[in-house]
Amino acid sequence: MKTTTIYILTLFTLLLTSCGKYKYWELSKFNIDSTALQNGEEVKLYYSSRGPEISGELDYYYHLIVISQKTGDTVNVLTALDNELTMADKDKVFNFTTPDDIFSKMIQMDPDDLADIKNVDDINNIEVKEINKVARDPEFDAIADNKYPTIVGALGTMTKNKE
Repeated sequence: MKTTTIYILTLFTLLLTSCGKYKYWELSKFNIDSTALQNGEEVKLYYSSRGPEISGELDYYYHLIVISQKTGDTVNVLTALDNELTMADKDKVFNFTTPDDIFSKMIQMDPDDLADIKNVDDINNIEVKEINKVARDPEFDAIADNKYPTIVGALGTMTKNKE
C-alpha cells in the first residue's frame, strides 16, 4: 500500500511539474543492458522525465522507469517517443518494444527519411539517429539517478484481434 501511495504521488507531482527547467545526462551515465526487457514485455510506468517542448529534432531520450509485470524488476527505459503520459495512465499496462522492433525504429528515424519508405521491407533498412543525451528534471534526481539496468526502446500498447 505504501509503495502504491508513493507511486501515485510521484507520478502526480511529476505531471504537475513537467514544465520545469530540464537538464541532460550523458547516455554513458546509464547501465545499458539490452536484455533488461523482452520485446512485447508488459510493464507499468513508475516515472517519466518528460522533456522540453518537442523541437522536431531527436536531440535526447526521455527517461522512463518501469516495472516488469513478468519479473517484477525495475528498469530504466530510454525512449525517443514522448508518450504524453497523464495521471489517467498510472494503472495502464504498456508493452515494451526493443530498438529492433519496427515501432521503435520508426520513432527514432529521421522524419525526412519517411518518404524513402516504399514498402514494409524498407523499414528493416532504417538507420536510427544516434542520441547521446537524456532529458532530466533535476527536481526528480532522487528517483531518476539510480543503478537500475537501462534499455533503449519504446512503450506502447498492443491490442489483439478477436477472431
